[in-house]
Amino acid sequence: MAKQLYDYWFVQFDFPNEEGKPYKSSGGEMVWNEKLKRNIPVGWHCGNLFEIAVFTNGLACQKFRPKDDEVPLPVIKIREMHDGISVDTEEVTSNIPESVKVYNGDVLFSWSASLEVMLWAYGLGGLNQHIFKVTSANDFPKSFYYFQLLDYVDVFKKMAEARKTTMGHITQDHLQQSTIAIPDNKDIADKFEELISPIFKQIVKLQEEISNFIKQRDELLPLLMNGQITIE
Repeated sequence: MAKQLYDYWFVQFDFPNEEGKPYKSSGGEMVWNEKLKRNIPVGWHCGNLFEIAVFTNGLACQKFRPKDDEVPLPVIKIREMHDGISVDTEEVTSNIPESVKVYNGDVLFSWSASLEVMLWAYGLGGLNQHIFKVTSANDFPKSFYYFQLLDYVDVFKKMAEARKTTMGHITQDHLQQSTIAIPDNKDIADKFEELISPIFKQIVKLQEEISNFIKQRDELLPLLMNGQITIE
């Protein structure tokens, strides 16, 4: 539902106008943008992903192993983006920069080999290289830059398909050369955030609950198999 609303507001440009009616469908003024090769609302411009988001690359975590006397953090690699934290997850010292620590609700973008965007929900961790932690630029809200990036990953994939090649990785140049429609006044993005933020929080909460249930299952199942506990 969140993605559909994003498409409705920021792809079809039927966000609520001053009267609460769909902007484009209600005759809102549109203007041709040569870079985007499409009509966009008056008061919008063609920008790039750097205008709305900051992309912080992870560390080569193997160079920052934890010391014996400290509590480590799990290393977040592409595998952890897929499956969460496991017993096989590597560890990194907790004394890494705050910019590469990942908390539940953070946006992650794997830019090498597997191009994916996600809301992280598996607990505090340290970000490995080949993954960007994506945060706000110019006060644009999370829901706006999350879906803009999600859409543009599809653009990158289509570029690779058209060239019949595998997109090896996304560089800073690729991000700089991206072209997206951005409202000059970010009030519309803030209104979108008001609607989507509770959905994002619910997604993270549900994943946290799932992770807790999986942990309990993994702790109890061996005890059940060994007869140390029984089900009555």
